[in-house]
Amino acid sequence: MNAPLTDARAIVLIGPPNAGKTSLYNHLTGSRFKTVNYPGATVEFSVGHLRASASLEAEVVDTPGIVSLVPRSLDEQVAIDTLVHLDRIGQNRETPDLLLVVVDATQPERHLPLVRQIQRAGFPCIVALTMNDIARKRGRPVDVNRLSELLGIPAVEVDGRSGDGLTELVSALEESCRSIEAAAPSLPESSSDETIWNDFLWADDLVRRCVPPGEPLHAKISTLDRVALHPVFGLVVFAAVMTGLFWSVFSAAAPFMDWTESFFAWIGALVSASLPASWFTSLLVDGVIAGFGAVAVFVPQIAILFLALGLLEDSGYLARGAMLADRVLSLVGLNGKSFVPLLSANACAIPAAMAARTIPGRKERMLTLLVIPLMSCSARLPVWGLLLAFLVPRDKPWLGGFALASIYLLSLVFASVAAFVGGKLLRIPPSYTGFQVELPLWRTPTFRTVVVSAWDRTLGYIQRAGLTILGVSIAFWLFMTFPSQQHSFATMAGRILEPLLAPMGVDWRVGIALIAAFAAREVFVSALAVVYSIQGADQSSAGLIQAMRQATFDGSNQHVFTFASTAGLVVFFLIALQCLSTVAVMRRETSNRFALGQMAAFIALAWILASITTQGLRLLGIP
Repeated sequence: MNAPLTDARAIVLIGPPNAGKTSLYNHLTGSRFKTVNYPGATVEFSVGHLRASASLEAEVVDTPGIVSLVPRSLDEQVAIDTLVHLDRIGQNRETPDLLLVVVDATQPERHLPLVRQIQRAGFPCIVALTMNDIARKRGRPVDVNRLSELLGIPAVEVDGRSGDGLTELVSALEESCRSIEAAAPSLPESSSDETIWNDFLWADDLVRRCVPPGEPLHAKISTLDRVALHPVFGLVVFAAVMTGLFWSVFSAAAPFMDWTESFFAWIGALVSASLPASWFTSLLVDGVIAGFGAVAVFVPQIAILFLALGLLEDSGYLARGAMLADRVLSLVGLNGKSFVPLLSANACAIPAAMAARTIPGRKERMLTLLVIPLMSCSARLPVWGLLLAFLVPRDKPWLGGFALASIYLLSLVFASVAAFVGGKLLRIPPSYTGFQVELPLWRTPTFRTVVVSAWDRTLGYIQRAGLTILGVSIAFWLFMTFPSQQHSFATMAGRILEPLLAPMGVDWRVGIALIAAFAAREVFVSALAVVYSIQGADQSSAGLIQAMRQATFDGSNQHVFTFASTAGLVVFFLIALQCLSTVAVMRRETSNRFALGQMAAFIALAWILASITTQGLRLLGIP
């Protein structure tokens, strides 16, 4: 929980999605901030100290995007409630001292009505006008001085991506905070159609008075959009973009993975040579270093995934992806609003479940939550890296990229089937009323912004997963070592599970790694590394793969890891083993019954399909 502030002002950023609000927030706070949850809800707010000012002590709060003070979804409701309950996210006041309303200059007709609602509600505010550089290039820039005059409040032009205009914006914040008068704002309970219509008429009149005459920038469909949103070519382009993304994840990361692997191998050798042989040395080398290093080697792949997604998002392509996805998702009971949570789930299922709060319809939201664990999150990436490295020749990275893209495509297929079946089973009337999204103009991504975002997300992954991997690696080493390596606790547990694992074609060692994966999916890799390190295998990823190639069932020459059994594991991980944190969030978002039933159903289905895959390949003559 945040410590309340006694002297600092509270400035809240508010505005529609895709208006450049978060980029501006990063400039104001130095891109270093903390996230907090609104009590009773899993909607996150970013809170950071205003670092761009020398004279103003202020906390800046970044809220989820809204288009009106009258909410249409759960996350909008929480974001708007925060404006009169700021104390619930750790501030020492109920209402903010100042609202910084972000308006996109390329679509002022749509964004200015929110400014009028905020003024009518009695909130002190100023306007940050973003993307006016793009509007200027298109011949329709907003006259920011005239806009300020007509609104009766400060309006400042600022580029949220480059930081141009930030000095002027901070000066306006300082001046506004010095002249703040006591106010008692109140939120509207509802808004009639007539009021909404009048707000848009007011915005149109305002635009005519401060924007050169001409057709609105979003009135024409660009050549890029004619291709990107085409019902046939758009899907082809989308498939090509996603395939290229996954190829880069698999092949471009290879040299960085080699460096990471060499580093941990050097650390392990150094510790082993520096300390006398003992159980403690074995714990450090075979438990901590081998376990953590087995997952850390895949961090470059995760970083490249975040970087590529950032480039697509900053360019404006992901919003087009949501439009394309709506056509397909609506066939299985979802809509385009589900696209962002499902895409977020490729990074982590936890924020994806939170993002599902943007979906207005209850049935669509529940179906989205149902299938989120089926998306291939970044925690699965080390698993895919290990299993595909076993299956794919190292000199054919293009084949690995194709296989990785196929895995992500399969996750979409499984999710679609689960949504369709779940829609038949959930006794909730559908509430689909059509999908609307504001498409941002195409723009060249700002490399610095994308890199900083990818760095923060990768660092967040390491911080979140690091302690889990470290703790599980130590615990796993202990269970694998005591009371003896031949009769350890982990060995006994694995042998109990072995009959269940036989149809999947794997043995007790894989079984205990699967148990460990409930803590976090990527722990499967570190658990296998600990198992084979204790059994004398090389600690590098190449050594782990070699150990997998040589592993046989006890008392037999039959190999454990074959093409069939490894393919079965891929199918198993596609469906099962959502981590316990995901289960906890699902429970909070839905109910105990839903979360536990979801976990049990996916594990059972994964076991069945993995067994069918393994045995089916063997029947076809593929060992």
